[in-house]
Amino acid sequence: MKLRPNGTLLHRQLFVLLKEQIVSGRYHSGDRLPTQDELCRQFSISRITVRRALTDLQDEGLIRNEQGVGAFVTARIDKLKRGPDFSFIGNMRRTLKETTMQILLMQVQPCPGSIAGPLGLAAGAEALHLVRTRSKNGKPVALMDGWIPSRFAAAVTAKALQKKSLHELIAGSFDQLGRVAQEVNAALADPIVAQGLQVEVNSAVLRATRLVHHRDGAPVHYVTVWTTPLRTRLVMEIGADDIDGYNVGRLLHDVRG
Repeated sequence: MKLRPNGTLLHRQLFVLLKEQIVSGRYHSGDRLPTQDELCRQFSISRITVRRALTDLQDEGLIRNEQGVGAFVTARIDKLKRGPDFSFIGNMRRTLKETTMQILLMQVQPCPGSIAGPLGLAAGAEALHLVRTRSKNGKPVALMDGWIPSRFAAAVTAKALQKKSLHELIAGSFDQLGRVAQEVNAALADPIVAQGLQVEVNSAVLRATRLVHHRDGAPVHYVTVWTTPLRTRLVMEIGADDIDGYNVGRLLHDVRG
């Protein structure tokens, strides 16, 4: 197999490929990766390309490089595969505990028409525009660009966001949260997203657009979340009662004939 330049640097292609093999379990904790010479031959790339990819893997804490011996998968990988808490609220609580937040923008602004509609607002109506990043171990794992109707935004302050989940502040408590609708797409990082996630421009990212409702049915938060597959996975659980329901999710093909 030969790696080819296709808009993504060769060392990043090798990095993503090896990371996927590690996380998926092809390589286990303590396993040695193929040697630099073997990787050069296998993918028809230079030694410097291989070295850069291995350095990136080590920076991510996925391997350790031993001079003259080889690259070994670290024990930290075992922690990546622990069983997740699939619940929406459980995930929010864990995120609040395990990550740090930085507010990039927090301002009342006229709401764009494409977002005002789902929020039940008139085009141009004012809403709280909140842009944040969340980081884990010093590395950004999510960039969030959200809009909150003014009547639900009174409790949302920079100080409060350091202690409570945004949705808890909006709804009053987790018990008052209602339906959550979500659409997920693959995308390429534009310069703003790339800067927020500290990835290369045009690198692959996951874009999730969510509309969160109050228990009474009112939409309270429209947010787009960008993540990088270098640091984040999307997991789902489907209950037996939902296996044939639309709430499981469905593929919509936007192809014009």
